Amino acid sequence: MKPFRQFRLSRRTLLRGAGAALALPWLEVMTPRSIRAAAAKPPVRLGCLYLPNGSPPEAWSPKSTAGKITALTSEMAALRPFMGDLQIITGLQSELRGSHPAAGATWLVRPAPEGDRISARRGVGGASMDQFVAKAIGSDTPFTSLELITKPEGSFGRSILRNNISWSSATTPLPRETEPRAIFNRLTGRGPAAGGPRRDDRQSILDAIAADARSLRTRVSVADRDKLDEYFEAVRAVEKRLELSRKESQARLDQRLAQATPPPAGIPEDHEAYLRLMFDMMVLAYWTDSTRVATFMLDHEQSNRYFNFLPGVKGMWHALSHWRDISGRTEDDDGKTSWTSRDVKRAQYLKVIEWHHRQVAYFFNRLKSIREGDGTLLDHSLILYGSPFADGHEHASKQLPVMLAGHANGQLQPGMHRSHQGKPLEGIYLSVMDKLGVRVEAFGGTDNALEI
Repeated sequence: MKPFRQFRLSRRTLLRGAGAALALPWLEVMTPRSIRAAAAKPPVRLGCLYLPNGSPPEAWSPKSTAGKITALTSEMAALRPFMGDLQIITGLQSELRGSHPAAGATWLVRPAPEGDRISARRGVGGASMDQFVAKAIGSDTPFTSLELITKPEGSFGRSILRNNISWSSATTPLPRETEPRAIFNRLTGRGPAAGGPRRDDRQSILDAIAADARSLRTRVSVADRDKLDEYFEAVRAVEKRLELSRKESQARLDQRLAQATPPPAGIPEDHEAYLRLMFDMMVLAYWTDSTRVATFMLDHEQSNRYFNFLPGVKGMWHALSHWRDISGRTEDDDGKTSWTSRDVKRAQYLKVIEWHHRQVAYFFNRLKSIREGDGTLLDHSLILYGSPFADGHEHASKQLPVMLAGHANGQLQPGMHRSHQGKPLEGIYLSVMDKLGVRVEAFGGTDNALEI
C-alpha cells in the first residue's frame, strides 16, 4: 500500500460492492499534484429549474440600489437568506404568443414545431440550451445530463410539449425521471446486474460498498474522512426517507386494492416531501459528480395540480393563474371551485408560487451546506430558475421571471439585480453557456450575450 502522501484518487473513482457502485464527493486526495493543477477548482454544475403557469413581475422584482439587491418581495421571503447568492434579472422577453405547449417546450429554446406560434429563428441545431452544455461538459461524468419532473396531476400529463424542457433535437425530448427511488438507483448503479439477479432496493448501498469504504478511509486524511462520513450520513438519510415513502405507498396500496388506480409506489403523498426528495437527488448527483447538468420541471406546463393542502388555497394551479376569472365556470376550471373576488384568487395564486420558492430555497440550502474544495456546492453551481410567462392570466411573454443562483466558481456576481429591458431571453442563455466554456455564436435568433 502506498504511503498517504503518495496516494492519489481519480475524480471518477467509484466505491463498489455486490451489484452496486457509489460515486464519491470531492476529496483532497483527488487534487492532482502538479503545480498547475494545484489551483484547480471543482467543476461547475448547471441546473435549470422550471416553474410553470407564470409569475407576476411585481411578485418577482426585488428592490435594489446601484444594482445591488436590498430586499426581496414577500413572495420570495424564503429566498432572503440567499440574497448574496442570487442574481435576479428583469425586463427580458421571449417570442411566445400565449401558448402553453410552446411555453414548456421552448423555455430553453429549440426550433419549435408549433407553426406560427414561434418564430422559425428560435434555436440552433435543434437542441435545448442544457443539452448544448451537456454535450460540451458531460463526457467526464457517468451521466451526460439528468432530467427530472414531478409526476403529472390532472390534464395534459401526457402532452409531450408541456412536459419537456430538455431536447436533443427539435422533435426529440430527453427521457425524464419522476420517482426519487428510480433516480437513486441510477446514481448508485442499482438495477439488473449483467448476468445476475436484480439487487434488493431495500438493502443499504452503504452495506454493499462497506469493504471498499473501509479501505479508502485508511488511506485518506482526517479531513477527507470527515467529508466521507458526512457524505455517507447524507446518503443513508436519503435511503431512510425513500424507504419510508415506499412503506407509506405500500400501506396506501394495501388499503385501496379494490380501486382501479392505486397510487404509484415510491412517490410520497405529501407533495412537499416529494419535491424535496427530488431536489435531494439533484444534490446527490452533483455531489458525486455523477452529472454536471440537470433540469427539473417543478411541474408540467399548464399544471392542474390541486393546492388545497395549502392553508387558504383552493383549486387547481392553472385555474388559479387565471385569477381574473372567479366564477369557476370557464374552460380552465373544474366546475366546482369558485372564488369570492379577484383579489382573493390572486392571493391564492401567489401563495402557490411562494410555496414553490420555499422548496427551491431548500435546494439552495442543501447545496450551500455541503463543503467542496474551496467553497460549497452552491459556490460551484450555476442554477437557472424561472418561468416562461410573467402574469399567468395574460400569458405575458414580457417581463419574464429569471433568476441565477450560485457563483459558478467565481464567474458570477451574485447579490445583483440586472435589468435588461426588452432584451431577448436567449441573450442570458448565451451568457450562461459562455460561463460554462461553451462557445455559441448565436442562439434563438440573437448573437448578443447579456451581462450576468
